[in-house]
Amino acid sequence: MNQISRHFSSVTLTAGSTAGTTTPRFAYGMFGGGVVIVANTNGATQLRWYGASSAEATPVQVYADGSAVTTSVTVGAHPIPDACYGLSHVVPIVVGATTMPLTVALKG
Repeated sequence: MNQISRHFSSVTLTAGSTAGTTTPRFAYGMFGGGVVIVANTNGATQLRWYGASSAEATPVQVYADGSAVTTSVTVGAHPIPDACYGLSHVVPIVVGATTMPLTVALKG
């Protein structure tokens, strides 16, 4: 029986209120999906999703069907939106707080 080799990665980051204050960006290009795990919202109400073509490129907001892609946040695990698929690097931006710690779990 053949086993399919899969990639798994986990990174802890601090989502900031701008793309410049979120550190680090997480590499998403080799993964097919993932979740962000929120242990404490710090008062945040949403994540806005930004992406970039490389680690050095300026992030731009992700849109789907003409609307900005957002995720309402509560404590728990939230899937990374499908609209982020294909981006080399993803940058979650927090709304309603200055910062919010996240754990990102990715699988390819």
